[in-house]
Amino acid sequence: MTGSRPSNRTVEWNTEELEWIAAATATAALVVLGGARAVAGIRFRRDRTLIADALERMCASVSEPAVRPRLRSLGRDVVEVLVSQDDTALSLRAKAPLVEDSTAGPALLITADAVTTTVEPMRRERPDDSVWEEAGVAPSVAEHPQLREITGQLGRSTSRLIAMGRRVLDEGERFGLPEGEAKGSLAAALERAQEAVRDAELMAGNGRLLAALAALTELAVPVPESGFPGQAVADELRLQVNALARLGIRHHAALAQFRDARIREERR
Repeated sequence: MTGSRPSNRTVEWNTEELEWIAAATATAALVVLGGARAVAGIRFRRDRTLIADALERMCASVSEPAVRPRLRSLGRDVVEVLVSQDDTALSLRAKAPLVEDSTAGPALLITADAVTTTVEPMRRERPDDSVWEEAGVAPSVAEHPQLREITGQLGRSTSRLIAMGRRVLDEGERFGLPEGEAKGSLAAALERAQEAVRDAELMAGNGRLLAALAALTELAVPVPESGFPGQAVADELRLQVNALARLGIRHHAALAQFRDARIREERR
C-alpha cells in the first residue's frame, strides 16, 4: 500500500495563499511606511514652526536690547532698593546724621513680593536673620548669607537660559533658520551674555554680591521669558526675585529697628 501524495491542486493552493499573504504584507508595510512619513512630515513642520517662532522672538530681543523682560526688570528694581538700603546701613555705621526714611523703596519691595508670590507653603520656616542681631551694628544686607545663595542661583538660572538659547539656535540650522546675518548677531549676543555672567560670578567670588546681582539683572539675555524656551527658567527667576524682595523687606525692618534704637539712645 503506497502512501498518499499531496495533489498538485493542494500545492497550487498553498502557493497562491503564500503569494496573497506576501502581497498583503507588502501592502500593509507600504501603508505603515506612508503613515510614518506623514507623521514625520507633521512633526517636522511642527518643530520648524516652534523653532522659527522662538528664533524670531530671540532675534527681536537682539534688535531691541533696551526692552528688558518683566522679571529681570523687576529684579533690577529690587536690587537698586537693596543697594540703597545697604548704603544707609553703611552711613549708620559711620555715625552719619539720621535722614528721613523713604517709603518708595519699601513700597516697591512689597509690590515685587506680591507679584512674584505663587503658592504659599502650609508652614513657612522662620528665616535666619541672626547675622543682623549684633548689638550696636547697623544691619548690612550684603552680609546676609541668603544674598550669596540667591546670587549663585540667579547666575545658574541665567546660564541655563543662555544655554537653551544656544540649543535653539543650533537646532535652527536643521531648518536653515534664522536667515541672513541674524544667526551671527544672535550667536554674538548669547556669547556676550555668557561673558557677562562669568564677570558677575567673579564679582560674587570677590564678595561684591550686590554688584553681581546688579550685573545679572541688568544683563540683556536675548531669550524672552515667555514661551519656548525661556518659560522653562521663568519660574526659577520668579522665585529668586521673590526671595530678594522678601530679604529686602526684612532688611528694611531691621534697619528701622536699629534707627529707632539709635534715636532713643541719642535722646537720653
